[in-house]
Amino acid sequence: MIQVGTRLGASDMIIWKNFVFNVFKGLLLLGIISFPFCSFCQTLPVSNQLMQDFFRIKQLQGEVDSNISQNLKPVSASILKTQFDSLGISYTSKNVFIGSDLVFLKVLPFTIDQQYNSSTSYGWNDGLMIPAKGYQQFISGGFFFKAGPLTIQAQPEFIYAENPDYLSGNNRTATDRYMNFISLSGYGADLPAYYERKNFSTVALGQSSVRLNLGPISLGLSNENLWWGPGRRAALIMSNNARGFRHVTLNTIRPVLTPIGSLEGQIIGGRLENSSSTINLTKNQDWRYLSGMVFNYQPKWIPGLSLGLTRVFQIYNTDIKGFNDYIPLFQSFEKKRTKEDAKRRDQLTSVFAKFIFKEAHAEIYAEFARNDHSINLRDFIQEPQHSRAYLFGFQKLISAFEVDESFLISAEISQLSQPLNRVLRSAGTWYVHEINQGYTNGGEVLGAGIGPGGNLQNFEFSWLKGLKKVGIQIERFEHNRDYYQVILDREDNFNEQWVDLCAGLVGSWNFNNLVVRGKIAGIQSFNYLWQTGIDDLPQRNQFNLHANVGLSYYFK
Repeated sequence: MIQVGTRLGASDMIIWKNFVFNVFKGLLLLGIISFPFCSFCQTLPVSNQLMQDFFRIKQLQGEVDSNISQNLKPVSASILKTQFDSLGISYTSKNVFIGSDLVFLKVLPFTIDQQYNSSTSYGWNDGLMIPAKGYQQFISGGFFFKAGPLTIQAQPEFIYAENPDYLSGNNRTATDRYMNFISLSGYGADLPAYYERKNFSTVALGQSSVRLNLGPISLGLSNENLWWGPGRRAALIMSNNARGFRHVTLNTIRPVLTPIGSLEGQIIGGRLENSSSTINLTKNQDWRYLSGMVFNYQPKWIPGLSLGLTRVFQIYNTDIKGFNDYIPLFQSFEKKRTKEDAKRRDQLTSVFAKFIFKEAHAEIYAEFARNDHSINLRDFIQEPQHSRAYLFGFQKLISAFEVDESFLISAEISQLSQPLNRVLRSAGTWYVHEINQGYTNGGEVLGAGIGPGGNLQNFEFSWLKGLKKVGIQIERFEHNRDYYQVILDREDNFNEQWVDLCAGLVGSWNFNNLVVRGKIAGIQSFNYLWQTGIDDLPQRNQFNLHANVGLSYYFK
């Protein structure tokens, strides 16, 4: 994946090879010593939103170890085994073919997701699925193999999308103008409005990985989706909005307990690809190298509090000149110390926090991120809001009719549009800086699915009983406000913003090892595609029906 021989000098290459050799030698020695003590290390995929939410609720109820922050996903399924057993679902047991503690093989859950949009594309945090109108189908399954410290998780994914072209007439005119902005301006990114291939289908590695697991540490090659941070509906730096990408990972698989508290972390290096619908062919079409890290700390003296830091860099493969370009994660946060302007390299960084109120069965959380270096400390102190994005939210459980029932109230706000100081000092738009494709993989943003300049407010009220859930969800989604402010420049006419109001029903139900989940929602778009005010096009309000039904079967 990393073409070291073509980018490094001879001495650098020798150092790199010696480093890799010594790391693997040490890991193998440690693997022999810790062979009997390795955990299963099968992961709970980020795409399994139902289970992710379930274990987060169980933590609020005090039934999941509070040292497991759930701010770094995927989480190792083995540390959640007790809760799977309570559901009567086999997720980590050795249930097929081979049955010893050191060597076993098991079948992973089989999943089918079906999605439908009646008139426009809508939806995010859906991995391999694409933004499209019409019908889509997602299928996933596979196996998990363990032999001592070695684990292989093969969980490929397949999608089929009807993907009809829904852009015509006034829509086409407005879309062409916006995509010209996306393609050519300094605010752009590789985010095609239409994937240019009817009946789109593809097969991907999905949530697959090969790992050496040594005590609490795992080293491996993976294509899994990652989720960093405490957000539920959005994550500013890393989410499952885009498809998974190939990466090397060194991460903890369970919290590391120390005298000052528990630690979790991950360091990755991977490859990002362009979409098949890249708009401007004059852009650099090379693949991009992504390096990233996330660390989470839970102080021993403040139970329930978790604090975190993330940082990612991306650079074109053709711009990699030495070893430091592969691991720039620990360089200064001050631009004046890094000579960053001399390289076509983007960075994103964030800090986050979550606090669980154990007695109140509630949590609050927040994440604050920057899309650009500050020049120096003085610059950051004067304008900390420059190139910022943020999210915050809460969840609260209320006792319901029976002991094992509860009501959930949750809300989350994500803000990615530029702050007011854009008038004097524009920061561009989020996920875009020096790299023309923006912070994307396969034509979708790796972070928050609302995309550059987007703002989202989400509210949910649900009845819960185990995996059973019935609730309502309301959202307000403001599309790329930076485009509205900077290009349309019509701040005195708020009817010209593109805003979606979404209201729908969400639910899930389990029948032994079969789990069914679904969502049906109506989305009213006001001034769809910013059509009002552009060449006197008539205002366009549009309604879209969004439906999703998923089935997962957990083998015994």
